[in-house]
Amino acid sequence: MGEMTERRSRRTVQAEETKRLILEAARRLFAELGYGATSIAEVAAEAGVAVPTVYQSVGSKPTLLLMLVDHIDEEAGIRALARELRTSEDAHRVLELQVRMTRQIAERCGDIVAALQSAAGVDRDLAEPLAAGMDRHRAGAKATVERLASLGALRTDLTRARAAAVLASLTAPRVWTSMVGEFGWKYDEAEAWLNDLLRRELFGG
Repeated sequence: MGEMTERRSRRTVQAEETKRLILEAARRLFAELGYGATSIAEVAAEAGVAVPTVYQSVGSKPTLLLMLVDHIDEEAGIRALARELRTSEDAHRVLELQVRMTRQIAERCGDIVAALQSAAGVDRDLAEPLAAGMDRHRAGAKATVERLASLGALRTDLTRARAAAVLASLTAPRVWTSMVGEFGWKYDEAEAWLNDLLRRELFGG
């Protein structure tokens, strides 16, 4: 009985390791070649496994990408930041945490976000997860604005809806991609600039 359990345990560990290798290979290739140009055969070769193993261990190409998307929050450390944001009584810190969350997603998982954006253009089934992700981004901005309002920090001439639109727009993935990827800013520079700009836009004097 113990030997059978040990064999099952070894198989489980091997299966998890195979899945990890496949997902890492897919992530590298999606970043290098683009989602549309990457084939399952190339993923298999990059991971050092057979093509059927990719399907058995993970699934189709869309499933590979969706599994990567599912890991964004964990890899970007979102849970701890969100918890602090919900409990902080310092409006400036609340704003900084919102900006930091979007930074860490861009910095640590920007390649996955870019792959999903690319994939949505060639696979209609992946347009929905992309839209859901952007809806979540906007909802997060709205929740942060509500928190700022509860702390009495918002400008009196600014509606909550407009404040949420400003915050969501200025922290969207495309902004980070533009500042860091196109213009060569460092993430620290971009984060400091966004914090300064958003404080002036949302808090006023």
